[in-house]
Amino acid sequence: MLEKLFRRQTPKTELPKGAQPTAPDVPYDPSLVAALTQQHRDMVTHLVKANSAAQQGMYDEVKECLAQFKDALAEHLRDENAKLHPYLATRIKGENSRETLRDARQSCKRVEQSVEGFITHYSGYPVSDHNVERFGMELEGVSEEFCEEIEREEAVVYTLYLPPDAY
Repeated sequence: MLEKLFRRQTPKTELPKGAQPTAPDVPYDPSLVAALTQQHRDMVTHLVKANSAAQQGMYDEVKECLAQFKDALAEHLRDENAKLHPYLATRIKGENSRETLRDARQSCKRVEQSVEGFITHYSGYPVSDHNVERFGMELEGVSEEFCEEIEREEAVVYTLYLPPDAY
């Protein structure tokens, strides 16, 4: 009898057919878009500093700038995933709204993977006189991709973030 009791699993609650799981109710933060935009600027600054340090042969500084960028990116993604995306998922309406959010998340994930691959590579093989030229070219490509993503995000996704009564 006790064996059955301890082996019993809690029943899974299922949503009615066709129902969507609800996102947590995230309150509107009037300063969120400005904070996220400032984070973008700060991350770009880290990349510019890394490039400048590499050109000057200050390779320890490059490593530090990349670490700061990685930390800033992680914080930014946490903020978007905890505040921006859940809020938008429960508020925006229209036939293309879900597709817009899905595309934004996919694009963000793709850029995140690209940037993290770049940072991981240069964490394992630090910038030196031997690879500084290659680093500069790769950093230029990563920076361009990153800047294009933040421009798109600010022009499309961030403009959807409005007070609740605006929907």
